[in-house]
Amino acid sequence: MSSSSLATRPYHKHPILLVLSSSFALLVAAVCITSYFLDDIVRARTEAAMNRTLKGYRVTLARAHLQLLDGTLSLRGLTIVQLAHPSPPVADADLLRFRIDWRQLLARRVVADILLSQPRLHINRQQLAAETHGKVPLKQEGWQDVLEQVYPLKINRFTIVDGDMVYIQDPASPPLHLAKVNFTSDNIRNIQSPNDIYPSKLQATLVVFDTGRATIDGNANFLEKPFPGGRVRFAIKNAPLSAFAPEIRAANVTLDGGHLSSSGEIEYSPAVTNAEVDIATIDGVKVDYVHKTATQQAETRRIKEVGKEIHKQNNRPKVHIDVRELDVRHSSFAFTDETKNPHYRLVLDDANLAVRNLSNHEQQGPANLLLQGKFMDTGATKVVGDFLARPEGPAFTISIAIVGTSLQSMNNLLRAYGRFDVAAGQLSVYSQVTVDNQEITGYVKPMFANIEVYNYKKDKNTGVLHQAKELAIGGAAHLLKSRETQQVATEVNLKGRLDGPNLSTWQAIVEVLRNAFIQAILPGFDHSVQGRIPAPSK
Repeated sequence: MSSSSLATRPYHKHPILLVLSSSFALLVAAVCITSYFLDDIVRARTEAAMNRTLKGYRVTLARAHLQLLDGTLSLRGLTIVQLAHPSPPVADADLLRFRIDWRQLLARRVVADILLSQPRLHINRQQLAAETHGKVPLKQEGWQDVLEQVYPLKINRFTIVDGDMVYIQDPASPPLHLAKVNFTSDNIRNIQSPNDIYPSKLQATLVVFDTGRATIDGNANFLEKPFPGGRVRFAIKNAPLSAFAPEIRAANVTLDGGHLSSSGEIEYSPAVTNAEVDIATIDGVKVDYVHKTATQQAETRRIKEVGKEIHKQNNRPKVHIDVRELDVRHSSFAFTDETKNPHYRLVLDDANLAVRNLSNHEQQGPANLLLQGKFMDTGATKVVGDFLARPEGPAFTISIAIVGTSLQSMNNLLRAYGRFDVAAGQLSVYSQVTVDNQEITGYVKPMFANIEVYNYKKDKNTGVLHQAKELAIGGAAHLLKSRETQQVATEVNLKGRLDGPNLSTWQAIVEVLRNAFIQAILPGFDHSVQGRIPAPSK
């Protein structure tokens, strides 16, 4: 028997195998070829289905392909525009792919696996405003239904690869940019652990504002009503705070530099809001609050709104905010008053702030604060305080010591309130303030040393009346000198009530100390802030 006959003998014995294998190959080829002929029809119908569901937005697709063999649907060149502001598009993606989740199919569950590759979300201020103030609520815009309209199977696994998100406040400001976003979540349909509160596992990594890195790891319940809930651990490293400068400028705050690193846990759902920050560290930030004539009413309104919101969240059962450690290092804090003539600026440089056990619930106990730095670049400063979140309003005790500040560095403030300045001198301030049950008690005590108000070389070009006034002020300061210390000493006692329970703790501190400080450093002189500290209780 020849070797060629031996090689072909199995097919002679089983000719049906040859027929079946050939037929199957032809069928596969035919299905594959047919799939490509259907591409235009699939693209048009898929695009129409998405647009029927969406409200206020429009989707276009460059290509679509349905693989009939395994049911995989691939959409390419996906673009989404907002009808109110169609340019630029709010989002686009290279690939959106739907396919059967074969792992669940083996368990007799027919669900889908979705891959979103290289999506780019880019929103400007006008588009965000249109979304925020639109007549159609977000939950009614149809985003949740779009994917199910496109693919008949329920989504159980969702993956984003190399996403990019940009928000543009205005053309002159750098955008807020989240890059290299990688996200995955499975068990979205709760088919593996239906009794868990958050049955769906999720993970994400991303680059925050070019230099920062963030990771998210936790669980969610995407089927929870009226919106999904979840609990995740987070970690952020080296995120630049300057990215927020354009947004907070509207609140009269300028921000320069600074990087944030933090870690903790966040839980957000219809039932509860929890934020537990293990540690948050800010390095090298410069913060300046600018008080302006044109924005005085807006500032007052904003402070009241913030105070009301803080009061609302204090001890709220469904809201828990706990910051175990907050550190601000190598930073500066400034207050600039442009409503006075001349403008003046008070600044604390080389500042290091440590806050411990900060919470919105009284049962967590008091928070502790330690602030150190140099006031006006010369005065060694130390602030120690305890704060407690009480339902009836802020409760705190704060002690302040500022030693050896150069009075010359404060000449603009002296000119603004006292209409005089100094050639030399040092200022030290000691204060303690307590707020409890809306009652304010405490004192502000300044100490002046080596005051020289009139200086011929400095004042020779000023008017005679101005020189006479400064000579009189210098004489008054001389009369107030203590024989033992050779320092001017006066004391402003604080006693009164806060305006109302909606006043925030920080607002109370700033208002009381600012008014008392200005009154105390101008002892016995006529100035324009008389009566601005709280009136004594009757």
